[in-house]
Amino acid sequence: MPRQLPLALAAAVAWAGCRQGAPVATPNDMLTVAVRADITGLYPNPPIVKNEAYTLHTNANVLEGLVRFDSQLRLAPALAERWENPDDRTYVFHLRRGLRFSDGRPLVARDVVASLDAARARDWAVRDYLRAIESVTAPDDGRVVIRTRFPYQILLTKLQWAFVLPAEAVARRVVPVVGSGPYKVDSWTPGRELRLSRNAEFRGPAPAFARARLVVVPDEAERVAMLLRGDADIATDVPLDAVEALKTRRDVSVVRRGSLRVLFLELRPDTAPFGDPRVREAIDLALDRDELIARALAGFTEPATQIVHPSVVGYNPSILATRPDRGRARRLLAEAGIKPGTEIRLDGPNNRYVNDGRILAEVARQLAEVGLEVRVNTLDKVEFFKLIVSGASGFHLLGWSCESGEAGDVLDAAFHSPSGGFADTDNSVGLADPELDRLIDQSNASVGVGERTALLQEALARVAGLRVALPLVLQAEAVAMRTGIRWNPPRNSALLLADVSPAGPEVR
Repeated sequence: MPRQLPLALAAAVAWAGCRQGAPVATPNDMLTVAVRADITGLYPNPPIVKNEAYTLHTNANVLEGLVRFDSQLRLAPALAERWENPDDRTYVFHLRRGLRFSDGRPLVARDVVASLDAARARDWAVRDYLRAIESVTAPDDGRVVIRTRFPYQILLTKLQWAFVLPAEAVARRVVPVVGSGPYKVDSWTPGRELRLSRNAEFRGPAPAFARARLVVVPDEAERVAMLLRGDADIATDVPLDAVEALKTRRDVSVVRRGSLRVLFLELRPDTAPFGDPRVREAIDLALDRDELIARALAGFTEPATQIVHPSVVGYNPSILATRPDRGRARRLLAEAGIKPGTEIRLDGPNNRYVNDGRILAEVARQLAEVGLEVRVNTLDKVEFFKLIVSGASGFHLLGWSCESGEAGDVLDAAFHSPSGGFADTDNSVGLADPELDRLIDQSNASVGVGERTALLQEALARVAGLRVALPLVLQAEAVAMRTGIRWNPPRNSALLLADVSPAGPEVR
């Protein structure tokens, strides 16, 4: 299928092409980023959405946990400079000396205890990451001891999201966003703009830019136009089919590559007609992933065989891509009593994943080929996540990025039943499969890498066999920036502003 640049975007690129020149300087050390959608909230206050990676990544510019992932997604110290495991259920963290919050008050162990206890007791966005914790104590100002309810070898990968706030702050109904990260919040105008400035108390090197603003620009052509006019230094979520045209310019650099995120369709087996496994199989067989990529993603990615990226520990190479077979799909639907023209609703966000609206439309078009009348229901991401968490969506598009580098991330959060300590699971398909739970629980408790990998592979095969999550594509992403900006986006696409710096003297 030929790839054509959207008319509005082509016009923006062409208009700006005749005025190319030296990059426009960033005034007064301000970094401006044009983003597709806003955060869902400032942690930990509502309406922040659980597991919405962009929101948590943005909050990580202001807040820190005991540990973090570096730009290569390797576990690294943050507030804790080191830790040890005296036994398989105990972690002892040693805090860095001299830590301070952005308001100048010292950050000590009791702040960590109060923050983690509040996150576990209240409906905060990271509550499900901390479900395995039995207790958090502070023997003194410099040490934190975390005890888990069962052996949980992946706790460290969850603690990057256990943001620490002042103990006095977490007791309030509306929690002041006072953190220890490289930036602090100046103002947030929901739906429009988030403004940040350097945190003078930050423990590490000062960020290159004294101030930053994240401007919400839903229209993809306008995001690129802002960059080309010099009104933005970085534009995120650049249209994949605009990349080649932008690469011809001297004043712009573009990064397009695959991310860790996998997009898949979820079907609730407790909701008609998806409770019939023949219907789930028919929908799987009706989908032509290559055709979807060509029509909805400009050909710039690959089909997914399972719910995790091939680079993730636990990826199961024995799970093969589903080959489309629409004839068999029609027969299965007929056997299940589904008549041609039967209407089903497909829910999804319109501002969360790359080309999410186009993907939903293409899925609907393909399912029409086997006689299903699909009504696409697109929502703002906040409303979409509320819908699926409530259990009111039987069929929806979801994406997941295993940022810890292992499949336990998505299995724990999205497919374990609400039992065995997983009461706060984000299982939006209503799945309760004892065999899958057993595999996930055993993988979490295993201490050997080989054993854990094998259990994760079995669990992924179980998910594939149940067909409650139908893998679609590996998400590809693109960002563009002025040539005066240096930034190498990590695989998880986290916009950590301290990683952005001027590339030349004209920016300062």
